[in-house]
Amino acid sequence: MKHILLTLASFILLGAASCKDNNGRQAPDGTQKVEIIRFDRDIAAYPQRDSTERAKFRDRYAGVLMMTVGPDSITDEAVLTYAKGKGVTMFVPDIRQRFTAQDSIENTLTDISYNLSDMLPGMRWKIIYGGVSTYNQSILMTDTIMLVGLNHYLGKDYPAYVYFEPYQRDVKTQSHLPYDIAEAMIVGSYPYTRDENASLLNRMLYDGAITYILMTSIPGADIAELLGYSPEELKWVTENEGNAWRRIIEQGYLYSTDSSLADRMCRPSPASPSIHPDAPGRVCRYIGYRIVDSYMRNHPDFSTQQLLTPEFYNATSTLVDAGYSPK
Repeated sequence: MKHILLTLASFILLGAASCKDNNGRQAPDGTQKVEIIRFDRDIAAYPQRDSTERAKFRDRYAGVLMMTVGPDSITDEAVLTYAKGKGVTMFVPDIRQRFTAQDSIENTLTDISYNLSDMLPGMRWKIIYGGVSTYNQSILMTDTIMLVGLNHYLGKDYPAYVYFEPYQRDVKTQSHLPYDIAEAMIVGSYPYTRDENASLLNRMLYDGAITYILMTSIPGADIAELLGYSPEELKWVTENEGNAWRRIIEQGYLYSTDSSLADRMCRPSPASPSIHPDAPGRVCRYIGYRIVDSYMRNHPDFSTQQLLTPEFYNATSTLVDAGYSPK
């Protein structure tokens, strides 16, 4: 089974009216209701079940167990060992205590799924389960399901996060969860296609397109929340956007085909020292978003779905056509 591991990263985000959710529930407006399937609660109760109930459990959660226990280890003994393991016994009680915004998150995800069904009509949502991820990745995906590690969203003050850097703790909140879920779904359906001549600019345009779609599909979206910026970091990038853009060009970064450079510039990080000592991480993703936003304002009839095609983000003409000119 092909796995896609995302940092985001990560619940069930099914389609709107065009897709069915796990139990057919509907939101008040008639849209298909997004539901969080709580695998974490059920696996914690596994040791107390009898043999018949355990067999039904293994059948019901076969896909999730292949991701957590292993594709060749879905036996009663293996699942029992996993259920009694440190990951489940340590985090599930804290998830039960701290994860209190499920209804609110489901409502937000329902709105997102409805918006994205219009923006990306070819997209099909996976069945998503809330569980425990003992990996650094908060979201794990296969072709059909998504496992969200709820233990990664227990609040920046959660004691187990003390060893993470501040920029990592800042996004380990329930308010950040819809952003990670939506991004994981989009990236899973429209992965970045990097050709042999791909440059930092191409990566910026792709990440900028993802950011633009998130900002226009998530109700009340906030760019600081999306990028994990503090108020001070957001203030820096908005006031120094032009200076950062000039630095990228002057240093020859923009058309560099070094993929490791693109990763450093666009992925989450504590800072972007090659841009400026005070620059926060992901400055290039922020600028990529600003370029795409400028492009869409100048091309109002351009399809949102086209933003995620290599013909857009790998084209040499996209930057010129965007008319991007920061102060």
